[in-house]
Amino acid sequence: MVPQHLKKIIQRIHDLPTLPRTILKISELVNNPKTSARDLAKVITDDQVLTARLLKLVNSSFYGFPQKISTVTAAIVLLGFDAIRNLLLTTSVFDLFSSKYRENKQLQESFWDHSLGCAIGAKVIGGFLRNEQIEELFVAGLLHDIGKIVELMFMPQEFQNAIEKTRTEPLVIYQAEEQVLGFTHTEVGQLLAEKWNLPPKLITIIAEHHHPDQNGRYFQETAIIHIADIFCRALGLGSGGDERMPPLDADVWAQFQFSSQVIDHLLQEIDNAFHDISWVMNATSRK
Repeated sequence: MVPQHLKKIIQRIHDLPTLPRTILKISELVNNPKTSARDLAKVITDDQVLTARLLKLVNSSFYGFPQKISTVTAAIVLLGFDAIRNLLLTTSVFDLFSSKYRENKQLQESFWDHSLGCAIGAKVIGGFLRNEQIEELFVAGLLHDIGKIVELMFMPQEFQNAIEKTRTEPLVIYQAEEQVLGFTHTEVGQLLAEKWNLPPKLITIIAEHHHPDQNGRYFQETAIIHIADIFCRALGLGSGGDERMPPLDADVWAQFQFSSQVIDHLLQEIDNAFHDISWVMNATSRK
């Protein structure tokens, strides 16, 4: 049952984008413990575009392998199933919207830069905290603001009005969305994630990343996305749609207790990694 306040956007969006079948098949294989590197490589190499993108990414300075990686199988062995899936998902999600909707291109690309920065930030923070699911955190960071892209594509004027409201009133973007649209990007993102049949954890993180204290079961994962979002804003990586810093959840900060030295280290690592990979994403994903 769709909540009443979201019926407006459901009526406006007759055909929410769906992930390409190849990406769905790759995700299915990655989740199957019986899948071999050869099985995964066969699906990827059947798609020439995905193959070219993957090899360009793994040979970028972001990974810094001493020798050129010339086959998909070698890339899979070196990076692992999860990392391969996430790289291909990233480029496919970028394409899903940018290839069809060229309006507001500059703002859209700023959102993607922020999302990519948050994905990298989540992975860096997760690695520092020794979280065992850092590749999952990467996907969560990438998709945390996907609802903003949907709003920008399907309700551009209303969404622009929400952005303008943050410039004239002391509101962050989700507060302005609530006033102008009657719903927020987190709710829209949750709808899209459910349509894509993403795992329940990812759906919950997308829905609650501004309020991780409401997400008891996946508190740490949601908190990592919450902090990554704020760190990316501090670094000026892309745009979240407003020029304001979202409120920092007190429970999150109390849980992590990062020292100033740790914060400096994490910010530097995120910034370096973002600039290493963003130009590759620009070259392979945006048209």
